Amino acid sequence: MNRQLLRIMSIGVLGLALGLTVPLTSPAADEAQTLFNQGATHVNKGEFQEAAKALQQALEVFPRFAAAHHLLGVVSFTGLQQPDQAVTHLKKAVELHPNFARAYFDLGLVHQRQKNLEAAKTALQKALEIYPGFADAQLNLAFAYDQLGERKQAIGAYQTVLKQDPNQLTARFNLATLYDMQGDTDQATQQLQKLTSLDPQDANAWLLLAQLAEKSQNDQQAIEAYQKALEITPDLLDAHYALGYLMQAQDQPEQAVNHFREVVRLNPKHAEAQLNLGVLLANLDKLDEAEQAYLAALKVNPNLVEGYYNLGVFYEFHRKDTDRALEQYRKYIELGGQDDRVRKLLKKVGS
Repeated sequence: MNRQLLRIMSIGVLGLALGLTVPLTSPAADEAQTLFNQGATHVNKGEFQEAAKALQQALEVFPRFAAAHHLLGVVSFTGLQQPDQAVTHLKKAVELHPNFARAYFDLGLVHQRQKNLEAAKTALQKALEIYPGFADAQLNLAFAYDQLGERKQAIGAYQTVLKQDPNQLTARFNLATLYDMQGDTDQATQQLQKLTSLDPQDANAWLLLAQLAEKSQNDQQAIEAYQKALEITPDLLDAHYALGYLMQAQDQPEQAVNHFREVVRLNPKHAEAQLNLGVLLANLDKLDEAEQAYLAALKVNPNLVEGYYNLGVFYEFHRKDTDRALEQYRKYIELGGQDDRVRKLLKKVGS
């Protein structure tokens, strides 16, 4: 459930100082700078092919122009969808200018998008070594640790992000998720409570907060959090499904029915929701609707063992139709059902 959203690399005006890598008195530098500026102008207009051409010309004039390699790497990846070319130019940029933190950062992003996570981690660590306050690099390094399953390092990196910027909501959400994965429900809950106070419209945060409350058996808190999530995003299937169970446990069958109906509306092939609907509707004496719900569940999943059991109970006790009940019970036993009462009943009638 983690939010693995990478910060998109910027391809606007970079503001790089050419004097760091090229002698300002060189005629080649002047020409290369002019071509670089043309490339940057094209980038700002979204003219990526023209930008790449101007930057390539700049590099033909002055091959050791680190800023041109960097911008061409960014254009290759973001504008032209050429990740291999992007990596080549970004690596050249950091080779020519070893303290080029932004180029290491963008190299890390390209590797991250290519799922080359170890290389991404190395590049992002280098960016932070050069510029420890580089917030976006810290965030994406946390993502890399997270994606690699290095939870301890990811937690530390997210905590560092939040020290720099307490309002970094993605970091806070992912940190909560990691705490939850480690079984630290209290820490996860604290992070989500802080997140929802900063952004009350974050439906996913409310959803995870509700799931944590439910896990801790705080049913009322769970209900309130699920309801908050649905106020923001009414079509959250998981929230409706959970509320169906919780409302049933709270002896509010009509509300439970409404939530399970929403699950079925959102996913007509949700057999378990159909089955729960059948149970609830039967208990509310809405027998025709209950029967349809049971049949719908079994149509979606013909191997749903509990579906045959519940339909058998429905026919036996609600419809008083022993023959149809026995038919369902036989299928229940054939699929591995273990209910002793049903076994004895079938044995008694010789089935």
